[in-house]
Amino acid sequence: MSDMPPLKPSTASAACEAEILAYGGAWEAALSLRLGLRRGRCVVLNQDHRGPLRLQKLFWPEGPNPAHGIVLHPPGGLASGDELTLSLELEPGAALVMTTPGAGKWYRAKTPIRQAFAFELGAGASLEWLPQETLIFEGAALRSRTDWHLDEDAFAASMEILVFGRKESGESHIAVDLHQCTSVYVNRQLLYRDPMHYVGRNTLSGAAVMAGKHVSGLLWLYSPRLRGRLSTSEAEMLDQSLAAIESTESFAGVLAGASCLGNGMLIIRSVGDDPEALRTHLQQAWLLLRPWLDRPLAHPPRIWAT
Repeated sequence: MSDMPPLKPSTASAACEAEILAYGGAWEAALSLRLGLRRGRCVVLNQDHRGPLRLQKLFWPEGPNPAHGIVLHPPGGLASGDELTLSLELEPGAALVMTTPGAGKWYRAKTPIRQAFAFELGAGASLEWLPQETLIFEGAALRSRTDWHLDEDAFAASMEILVFGRKESGESHIAVDLHQCTSVYVNRQLLYRDPMHYVGRNTLSGAAVMAGKHVSGLLWLYSPRLRGRLSTSEAEMLDQSLAAIESTESFAGVLAGASCLGNGMLIIRSVGDDPEALRTHLQQAWLLLRPWLDRPLAHPPRIWAT
């Protein structure tokens, strides 16, 4: 697996320790999976878990490879002192589409929630990590890191949707303390790093941050095809295709932009006020881009329709 060290247990103040202990203590959950091909089918070769984090059985709606899986976290949310660790290793050629059964939640936390994800992909492997949105409550505090270690011939996609506050409950400018960082390594060399720091109550209102919106979306993809400059015709076709998605009435109010970095990464960022519209927008972009990047036509995870 990757060289990411495990998270150390958080240190809480005496007052916060008492608060956590009153509810039975913080929850620690970890899941480690290794997947590979056996007779052409992507299967789980090794699985280790601790606490309330499990893999639902694999499905194969697209044929034997890729497999589809759902990560189950029965509590449904993270609160003071909780720790969540997920690591996935895909052997050469194995392909996996992974999602979650519903929205996650980051609750108010005096002691920060701690989250660590590590993904390692061998030559020709593919991982599409497409969790559903995360609802962020007033007073949430998080320390999170995600490390991707890719072979240069791997394919990777990742989607993240953050919903800041519950507008229907009058939460428009919530106070949060969030520190996240995603790093993508190719052949052990850093390719891309995306740190995110939201601290305070008015962090999100600036035009350069979220323009007063309260839902943030990110979809990025890595593919060998994206190394180097796109031709003029390819860039125009991509722009037109993404613009066609945004122009539909279903995505009114969604602001989005795409960047192709020339190093194998394509990044789409979006903001809006409707979590469902923004989620559908990024899912449609994923469905469009997958075959454009020489991948099979996508089958959306069945759980998305429930």
